[in-house]
Amino acid sequence: MTGEPHGCPRRHFLALAMTPLAGACQQPREPSMGDRMPEGIPDWMMGRDGMMDLDMMRDMRVIHDLLSRHQDIRRTVQDLSYGIRATTTSARSDVAERIRTHVEQMRSRLDHGAAIRQMDPLFAEIFERAHQVELEIEHVPGGVRVDETSRDPVTAMLIRQHAHQAVSEFVAAGMNRAMRPTPLPPGYTG
Repeated sequence: MTGEPHGCPRRHFLALAMTPLAGACQQPREPSMGDRMPEGIPDWMMGRDGMMDLDMMRDMRVIHDLLSRHQDIRRTVQDLSYGIRATTTSARSDVAERIRTHVEQMRSRLDHGAAIRQMDPLFAEIFERAHQVELEIEHVPGGVRVDETSRDPVTAMLIRQHAHQAVSEFVAAGMNRAMRPTPLPPGYTG
């Protein structure tokens, strides 16, 4: 440099200098596709690339709330030849509403192939077969009754494993259980 002007007009310089300040003053934004999940989350709970989709943080807040309040939740599961019928309720109206919200969020995720717990073996397989899963959701006093079924016998086996070895165990033990992956059913060959 020889001390000559370098051709950056003053107003361009000021505009560039103000950009970080303007960004710091913005309201918190919604998570984006490039956002990562918080530290301490096991790899198998993350997406395959460690990223989250646009609705992941919203859905994770509901899931975390339900896991934290698992002792307020009651659940029964009836096996059907083609899937399960589960009734999940709470005497607490706020928890009952969270249960309903969670079920609708998971229906949307199945419909759009937007997997959660993608590195969990069971969840990965269910989302691979999401197009073969049928959900019927009925609001009942204090929660929901869900018929989760499939005409495909292998998918029905995965549905039963999910109902018993994942969701029912989450209700029984909360976050302690949710921090472990869910095994595939005995005899599952893919």
